[in-house]
Amino acid sequence: MAESLDTLVADADRATAAGEMRLHYDSGRLTLDEFESRLAEVHTARTRGDLEHAFRQLPRSEPPASLRLRDRRWSSLALQYALVNLVCILVWAFSDPTHGFWPKWVLLGTLIMYFRRLGRRSGRRELPPPSGER
Repeated sequence: MAESLDTLVADADRATAAGEMRLHYDSGRLTLDEFESRLAEVHTARTRGDLEHAFRQLPRSEPPASLRLRDRRWSSLALQYALVNLVCILVWAFSDPTHGFWPKWVLLGTLIMYFRRLGRRSGRRELPPPSGER
């Protein structure tokens, strides 16, 4: 969940933002005067909104959604599996349970996907760290 813009920031947040601002200066997006001005904004920022304002017109270093790692913990996967199947069973129970238990096919399909995703955890390589965290 995204944090509210009026959330207070810590010293660690300001230090991270200052490092990111340095990367923008090093890449040539900011002149020295702009860099010093924005760095002063970062150091005096009290809220998340103040930090966001300091980065106006600059690209953020967060990876696109397609490159973010999936949550593949077994508990998260089990919860997803249980919710999908619970919905299907409830639909079956409240519609017409005399026509056979059709959710068995959903149970089987999601169980196969659950074990495939759990098995891929060890075989998949991790994404490299973003530049600047090395």
